[in-house]
Amino acid sequence: MAPLPLMARRKFRPIQINWKRSAVAWGYAYTDEHRIELDPRMNDEKLLEVAAHEVAHIILPELDEATVLLLGRHIGDVLYRLSFRRG
Repeated sequence: MAPLPLMARRKFRPIQINWKRSAVAWGYAYTDEHRIELDPRMNDEKLLEVAAHEVAHIILPELDEATVLLLGRHIGDVLYRLSFRRG
């Protein structure tokens, strides 16, 4: 049997989420800490996009920024159209 690709060998590990206002960015990813920071002032649509973007940085650090931006936009858009909102 062929070995599993690198992505399939990664195990689930919850990502810590912190809320922090920033004058520079809506979100940050700290890959070494497995943690993201999100600015609570975002509307729900932007929050879904930024959260997906930052999670992509954590779980797929090898991706370039353009790919992470696209991934965040698509995932955020789908979740928003599925009516996911801050609870």
